[in-house]
Amino acid sequence: MCDRTSSDRIELIDFGAASPPSRFVYTERIAYDGIIVARCLLSPNPGTLTASLQHTIAVHESEPHIVAWRLPEAETTEQCRMAADDLLINAAEHPLYLRWLSAPRALIIALEQAFLNQVANDAFNMDGAVPRTMVAIRDPVIGAMAVAWRQELAERGRNGKLYAEHLGLALAIHLLRSYADGTKPLKMVTGGLTARRLRLVADYMDAHLNQDISLGDLARTAGLSPHHFSDAFKTSTGRSPHRYLIDQRIRRAKELLLGSNRSITEIALDVGFANHSHFTDQFRKRTNTTPSRYRMDRK
Repeated sequence: MCDRTSSDRIELIDFGAASPPSRFVYTERIAYDGIIVARCLLSPNPGTLTASLQHTIAVHESEPHIVAWRLPEAETTEQCRMAADDLLINAAEHPLYLRWLSAPRALIIALEQAFLNQVANDAFNMDGAVPRTMVAIRDPVIGAMAVAWRQELAERGRNGKLYAEHLGLALAIHLLRSYADGTKPLKMVTGGLTARRLRLVADYMDAHLNQDISLGDLARTAGLSPHHFSDAFKTSTGRSPHRYLIDQRIRRAKELLLGSNRSITEIALDVGFANHSHFTDQFRKRTNTTPSRYRMDRK
């Protein structure tokens, strides 16, 4: 069956825009440089030829439903059953005919072309890599990342840019390695940071503990690409940049708890946590006690 639209006009979606595209309602959304993540409610789609400005991964989150789809070069339309945690992957500006009659929910992860191009160059030494279109597939790696993104959305991005960019980098590498044609072997980082570079990064973190530090900020400080910096930093410290930053914030918070009479909320904000609750959660994970109890027991 050749189920063409009357004009085959392409509906172009921009997930980078603050307002949702047609047929989408954002229930939660966060956006960073190059990465947009949103949980959406979709209205029924009678059949459109659609493309996105970003590379997109849609993770189905509701009851199973039937999706009809067709690549532009195909003569016939296929049908598939999308169940919870099934994925739809499509490259930026790549048209795809889609039709569904229900009102499904989905987690959308959208990667800007410039971001994916940079990762492809840094991690694989290649230009212009794009993911293949995949419909109704399962991927346990992306599934695990989706859990982390859902938690980050629920917490309104309180873990900050560094955490989100780390997740986005890992996702982009997996996407290219698993679904892009002609991907070369991943460029391996064989050494850690030099002592000088590590000190520069550590000093930068200490000087900006109360700010929303990004992976790009730290990579530029070290004079490396984000991919190479992230791997080299973990080789040197045994911790991801985000984990190291949280540990440094906790260290500074302990000093303030014992050396000042400032409130817990003031200390939380001063060392870069989103709020009292976020600070307490992270403090308890690393010390098995709360900030107030820590202060009380040591004074």
